[in-house]
Parts: sequence; C-alpha cells; structure tokens
Amino acid sequence: MDLALIALPVAALPHVWHQPPWITALVVLAIATRAWLLGTGRPSPSLTVMSGLAVIAGGLTLVQFGTVFGQEAGTALLLVMIAFKLLETRNRRDIVITLFLGYFVVVTSYFFDQSILIAAYSLLATGLLTAALIQVHAGRSIPRRHLARQAGAMLLHALPFMLILFVVFPRIEGPLWGDPQREDSARTGLSGELDPGDIASLLQDESTALRVQFDDDVPPLRAQYWRALVMTDFDGRRWSADENRSVIDPPVAGDADRVVRYTATLEPTRARYLPVLDYPSALPEDVDLRANYQVLRDRRITRRIQYSAAADLGTPPGAGEAALDPQERTRALHLPPSAAPRARAEVALWRATHGDDDRAIIQEALRQFAGEPYRYTLQPPRLQDDTTDRFLFETQAGYCEHYASAFAVLMRAAGIPSRVVTGYQGGAWQTRGEYLRLRNADAHAWNEVWLDGEGWVRVDPTAAIAPERIEQGITGLATDTGEEIPGFLRRGDGLSWLQRARFGLEDWGDFVRFRWESWVLAFDPERQRELFARLGLDAQDWRSVLIALGVGFGGLALLTLVWIWLRRPRPRRSPADRLLQRLSRRIARHDRALARQPHEPVDAWTRRVRQARPDLAEPLATFAGVYNRQRFAPLSPDQRADELDRLRSVLQQVPRGRPSTTKPKRGRA
Repeated sequence: MDLALIALPVAALPHVWHQPPWITALVVLAIATRAWLLGTGRPSPSLTVMSGLAVIAGGLTLVQFGTVFGQEAGTALLLVMIAFKLLETRNRRDIVITLFLGYFVVVTSYFFDQSILIAAYSLLATGLLTAALIQVHAGRSIPRRHLARQAGAMLLHALPFMLILFVVFPRIEGPLWGDPQREDSARTGLSGELDPGDIASLLQDESTALRVQFDDDVPPLRAQYWRALVMTDFDGRRWSADENRSVIDPPVAGDADRVVRYTATLEPTRARYLPVLDYPSALPEDVDLRANYQVLRDRRITRRIQYSAAADLGTPPGAGEAALDPQERTRALHLPPSAAPRARAEVALWRATHGDDDRAIIQEALRQFAGEPYRYTLQPPRLQDDTTDRFLFETQAGYCEHYASAFAVLMRAAGIPSRVVTGYQGGAWQTRGEYLRLRNADAHAWNEVWLDGEGWVRVDPTAAIAPERIEQGITGLATDTGEEIPGFLRRGDGLSWLQRARFGLEDWGDFVRFRWESWVLAFDPERQRELFARLGLDAQDWRSVLIALGVGFGGLALLTLVWIWLRRPRPRRSPADRLLQRLSRRIARHDRALARQPHEPVDAWTRRVRQARPDLAEPLATFAGVYNRQRFAPLSPDQRADELDRLRSVLQQVPRGRPSTTKPKRGRA
C-alpha cells in the first residue's frame, strides 16, 4: 500500500496543469487521509459518507464543466473516482482496482500533452504502478531493487506488443474524445485577416510553426516563400483571405530542375490553410488547390500533421494567360472610394510620367520604399484613421505587412491588379537532422501583381527596404539598431560559451522533438494507409488488419524463440577439454567406435584406444598424463600454459587422416 500511495500521485501529477484546483486538492487530501488511516489503524469512511462525497463531487464537476463528458470533465471524474476509491480501500482487491484506474489516468494525460517528455514521464508512472501491483500480489515485502527490476522487465517485454499495435491498429480520424483544444483557447499564427501590425506582433513568438525536409537540394533562402493565405478583399484598413474560390488541379510542372520536393510537419493551427512552397505543383490527396493558389483542407488542423508536396519555383499562377478574368480583375482593383486619397494622387503623377508601363510603376514604388525616409522596424508605430496614407506620408516606418498593404493599394490605384499573400519566409536550417525550422516569428507578407502574359508575379517590398530579411531570413534583422531584438535571433558571433551552450541545447531539444513528432505523432490514418499499401494491404479492410496483426505477432514469436535458443545455457570447455575433443575427432576418423563417449574418463578412453591402436599407445599415454596434470594438479599459470603447449605437441603426433589401405605392388615372378 505504501508504494501505491507513491505511484498514484505520480500518475496524476501531469493533470495539475489541466484540472481545476479543487480536483488537485481532492486527490491530495484523499492520499493524505489514506496515509493517516494506515498510520493510526483507523477504519475507512462508511458507505454513507462516501456516497455523500461522491454526489457532491459529481455536482461540482457538472457545475465546473457544464457536462460530465469530454476530455476535461471525463478526466476530472476519473481523478475523483480514484480519490474516493483510495479512501474506501479495505482489502487487496480494492488496491488492485485503484492501481488499474491509475493506468487510465496515465493514458488521459495524452489528451492534453503528447510531447516526448510526457511519454517518458508516463513510462515512469507506469513502472511505479506495475511495481505496486507486483508488491500487492506478492503479499510480502519485496526489496525495492527487485521490484524495479521486475517492473522494468515487464515494461520491456510489453514494448514490442505496443509497437505492433501502434502501427497496425486502425488509426482514428481526429483526436480521441474530440478536439484536444477548447474552442475558446488562444492560438498564435497567421490569421484570416491582416491588419498592419498583426505580423509584427508575432516577432516575439519563437514557437515552431513548420518543419520541412527536402528530398534533394535545398532551394536558396530568397526562394523559400511558404504560401499560406491569399488576401484580395480590402476594406480600407484590413485585408481578408478569400477561401471561397473554385477548386483547380495542380498545374503540370515545367522544367524538372525547378521542381522542389519536400515533406513538411505542420503544428496545429486550428485553421484550414496548408503552407506550401511557391508555387505548388503536387499536393496531398486530402487538400484542395483553389484558383488563387491557396491550399485548403476540408477541416481545421487541430493536430500535428505531416504531408508531402512539390513546388515549381519558376511558374507563377496564371503564367502564359493573355489577360485576367474580368470578374477577378475587378476584385483585384477594388479600393474603397475614400481610401488613401494622398496615395491616389501620388500614383496619378507616376502614371502621368510612365504612361502605360506597369513595370515602371512597380519599380517606382519599390524605389521610393528603398530610399529615405522609409525604414524597416521591428517595433512599428500603431496606425489610426487611413492606415495607408498615414504610413506612406507620416510614420514611414513599418514591418513587412505595412509595406505589403501599402504597395497593394498603390498598385490598385495605378490600375494594376494586386493582392497580399501571407505565409512564412526564411527559417533556420538545422544541420543536426537536416531540416528547415520555421517559427511563427518567420511569418511574412508579400504581394502579387498581375502582368498580362506572365500571370501573378511575386513582388516583395521587404526586399527593397530590408534585403537582409529576405537573403538571411529573420536573423538578418538582428543588427545593432537600438531596438529590442528577440533572444533567439542573437546567434551570431561574439556569444559567450554559456549562450552557445544554451542555443546548442535548444537545437538538440528541437531535433529530438522533431523526430518524435515526425515518427510518432504524425503517424496519422493517411500515413498508415500508405504503409499498408506498400505491403499490398488495405488499412480499412479488417482482413488486412488481421493479416498484419498475425504477421506482426508471428514474427515476434519467432524472434522470441530465436532469442531463447541463442540464450540457452551452453557448457564452457577449458582449453584442455577442447584439445581432448580435437583428439577424439582425429581418432574417430580412423574408427568411429573409438570416439570418446561423454561419460568416459580420459584414462579409460586412452586405454581402450591403445588396445585397438597399438601404434598410438605412446602419444595417448603421454596425452592422458599431461591432461590430468593440467586440469587437476595445483600448477601456477605459467606451468599450466606449459602443459597446454605439451598437449598441443602431443596432439600433432596423432595423424589427421585415415590409415593407408593401399596394398604393396607385387613384383614379376
């Protein structure tokens, strides 16, 4: 019982961060009360008291969560059940039931956290529960060392079964018991709307958004634009993503040298968009490519997913089309009548100067952004009223979304269809593991403008005002500008050994998490179907599942038998015994009946052989005497080595082959 009072709180500890305080207090109080009852020898509370407590706890749970179903409410009820069962424990059967409930508590911890740390912790909790069960069933005190060894051996034996069931058992679409995050839970990442200042607020968010492994060569950093949301509608201040577009097929890739294939692991976003490298040419089966080249799933991404795709870096949307669809052109030119009057007047002067040359208008806008007094800042001032005019003619300092929004307005005012694209750009290449890590802080906004015959051409104003942001990623902004720089950007030269050690440890931690997430957490129904398909099976057919289970468990049984056979006890022979065995084999080549029997003493065997083979009498007698001295006489190590050499020399006197049976030739009479 003492070990059970340790194992149960260890199993329940991860729920402290996910359950209301009164649940934690109830579990702690129940454990303390049970320990006090054991110490004083007092009886357990009566059935009446326990029934009243159960009614009160059930009512509190219903009031707290509004239901008794779901992840949080169901886990709370389970913890309440364990607390009360621990209080009313009277015999060994009650302890066993309580410990088995502890296993369910360990499982429920994965509803809220599926990291590798919680996996390692659950092994610890499971080991303690198993050790407590062994102690209870033994009915006697067992040394802790033996308990730990037995519990560890049981867990080790269970791991192969767990792996087979993990791979073969049908995967459930979506998380168990619904969404692991509540609807009202906060999230970070890209939003379906863009207001100047939104992306700048993500600069402090160093949490991972996406990890990417490339099949072949890694594209240059300036080409790593990860397209997420395409925004066409503008209300004068805010841009909105347009998801209601028709579904199209991915275009046929052009030059094979421009095609980049990769596998991405995306963190939960609770949105439908899928970040893909510009420009998508191959996509997963469960997504749609919209006419604006925005990739959407049919449901929100509430769990970590992994997908493979390909991109044609040189073929933008609409490439080769002579003109833009009139309806789409109207949408891509729309500006509210009262929006950006000063910007409109400025653009009118550009148009009067450059005429119908759209490219000259684009270059004029970029040239203005690249010059004084515009500056790229990590801490842009807040904009009020007409954000475009205030940014262009007053503050003239902003982050990527400020320049992208203003550029789109300028282009529309000039009659050039334009839109804003948000996603990620750059990232940090992880040498350990060879993958690209994109943080939420790597969020970026850029533009696309329509040019007849060329399609939607990417234009990034940030490349004009802050080219280091595009060429070096977000770490290119970590310069001595006097502004507050996030700590994770300070990875250049001049770091102390402690800072280098800290960043190295962080990289190792991210590498371990990435492997855990890509190998374990991202093993979803789609990847399971792919695995079954490679084996010629159907993951959705129960017969295929049974075949896979049979092969898995059959192979495990075969490996177990091989392991038992390899581990069977084998007699260890001394060097003298090995020489004796070699001598017996040589004698048996002459006559199998003369081979030494396992039970036959050396003296008796050599005597029997000498009678049949008088020609070997002298070496056999010498061998028997030397063998007995080497094995049984009190010799020093040097003397024993000398006797072994004598045995080897005597062994050489016994011929290897059979005796000659060739008859002598007779001469002529």
